[in-house]
Amino acid sequence: MSFFQNIKNQLAGLKIKSKLKKNTRKKEFHNLESAKSIGILFDTLQEKNHSVVKKFAEDLSQKGYKVQTVGWIDADILPDFGVAQKIVFYTNKDVKWSGEPIIPELIEFTNSKFDLLFVLTKSEHLSIKYITQVSLASCKVGSLVDNCGHLDLMIDQGKNNSIENLISESLKYLSQIKK
Repeated sequence: MSFFQNIKNQLAGLKIKSKLKKNTRKKEFHNLESAKSIGILFDTLQEKNHSVVKKFAEDLSQKGYKVQTVGWIDADILPDFGVAQKIVFYTNKDVKWSGEPIIPELIEFTNSKFDLLFVLTKSEHLSIKYITQVSLASCKVGSLVDNCGHLDLMIDQGKNNSIENLISESLKYLSQIKK
């Protein structure tokens, strides 16, 4: 990591800490039985992620959950697949240098009090970190990574780091745990 990127990350971390002091979330564990609203945050760094998450969100909606999905695209412009979908896609131009959202849809997602937030990425992009940490979701679920203290349920995927495995393991544990 370059010197300037390191400073940028440290300043973004301070901005996140400041935001967290103002926005305290109500931590409450939810399983698949108690959850009513679900947020999904993912990246499109692998081409298949989009279709996998789209199917996952549709399955959850069919089961009666209120689902909102946000996908990060590592670009400055939105590709064709990011238009006219139920998924809100955002690019690097839709967030500040610190990762803080500037578009209304992303701000609304971050401020939504989801029962469950699925973080289906291991990306270290500042916007992913910002949204995950500042989110007001009651219970945050994601992959076990080095800096995952902001998650409430961390899934150790072992050697299978696919998004499909993360979804299935998350669902397995959330269905087994009793509230």
